[in-house]
Amino acid sequence: MLYDFIIIGGGPTGASAGTFLARKGYKALILEKEIFPRQHVGESLLPFCYPLFEELGVLDEMKKRFVRKPGARFSNHDGTSSSTWCFKNIIHDDSYLSFHVVRADFDKMLLDNAVKNGAEKREGCKVEKVDLNGPNGTVIVDAIQDETRHTFQARFLIDASGQDTFLAKRSGDKNAYQDLDRIAFLTHWKGAKYTQGIDVGLLQIVYLEAHKSGWFGIQPVGKDRLSVGLVVNRKYLKEQKEKFKRSGNEDDWQKQFYLQEVRECSLTREILAHAEIAQPLIAVSDYSYFAEKTFGSNFVMLGDAGKFLDPIFASGVYLGINSSKMFANALDLLFKEGQEEGMKAMIATKKHIDGAYNLVEKFVNIFYDPESFNLATLSSVSESNYSGYETAFSLVHYLLAGDFFNNYERYSDFLDMLKNPKQFARWKNLVVNKPNLHEKTCGHNYETIFGEIDDELVESTSINGNVRA
Repeated sequence: MLYDFIIIGGGPTGASAGTFLARKGYKALILEKEIFPRQHVGESLLPFCYPLFEELGVLDEMKKRFVRKPGARFSNHDGTSSSTWCFKNIIHDDSYLSFHVVRADFDKMLLDNAVKNGAEKREGCKVEKVDLNGPNGTVIVDAIQDETRHTFQARFLIDASGQDTFLAKRSGDKNAYQDLDRIAFLTHWKGAKYTQGIDVGLLQIVYLEAHKSGWFGIQPVGKDRLSVGLVVNRKYLKEQKEKFKRSGNEDDWQKQFYLQEVRECSLTREILAHAEIAQPLIAVSDYSYFAEKTFGSNFVMLGDAGKFLDPIFASGVYLGINSSKMFANALDLLFKEGQEEGMKAMIATKKHIDGAYNLVEKFVNIFYDPESFNLATLSSVSESNYSGYETAFSLVHYLLAGDFFNNYERYSDFLDMLKNPKQFARWKNLVVNKPNLHEKTCGHNYETIFGEIDDELVESTSINGNVRA
């Protein structure tokens, strides 16, 4: 069979691409090497995902299955300063109330939804080789499923392989971001203390000490299931690995390191004092990269397959799904109007997507710059109540909410301003030095945030080793 599209990867980007293309009447085949559900990082979703979930037809199901997210709180490492950013301050419809998800369940929901909409899937099917120069410009894909080799043919290939970066890796076009050399760790906990805004759904970002150049990301994904991620720079991690090695504790040193950092941070030490790890620890390294050539006449790299920056602003899922939607429209033109019109559409789409990614890159670099602003020290005043501060507060709010595509040029100019020492000093005086009027919560109670969620349904793995903090 000749497919219109073969999609490598059944994560949010690939599954969404399959849904959007199948709805347009195309034959789309999704090849996923894993059997879903499977563990994954990236559980806190942005408000700007909300209309995409509605368009995909999964919003009602998400409301029943996942914890709601009304905002984010940034804290310093010793707990002496924090600032809460509520999405309702700049988003005045239902989409301000976003989600925290268990990615194993969320990703399976999106992949099943793609099949429901007409895409075909093969799980446990690992792509081994791709030939972009098949007969009549087609793509030939060789894969293995159940120890059996299969060959598939399509008119167009979509690489949505995520961190596997299938095409970029094989073409030698995977390039590291030298300034974003960090490693991430993630696991879930049971028995944690829901406090400091966790009980009302706030994403918690805790700055670590300056020499670690990292943070903890904490989000509730169930009534008794707390996701705690740790990001640190590679230099600090290497120093700690050597320390464990010298002390004779090299075995399982990554878990020892993770637990050490949990104990050294005041917030995690408090909330995890009587908790236990509920799934295997995930470690992800070398995750900041980009490819130069992300599309051609018969292929495109979408989402993390072509570029990934950093998990700090939870941008990955939104960038991937929205990019899949935009390229589905461009590819529709390619198939219906031919190469000339199709390539114009893809070039324009790529430019728009690059603008969004470049904006996120600037925001990430400013976050890690020790001379720049610290979100834990800002006063997140509601702009509706304090005239004169609208621009400064609303732009930060919108960036935290995920408005990367719509106004990326305007926001990019704002971030450039923050890089200017004189302009930054002026902005800092306006924002940081105001009285601390930030909100402690975003006005929601436990019942609204957690609803009727059944933790038995969100547990995709069992207690692992009964490890305590």
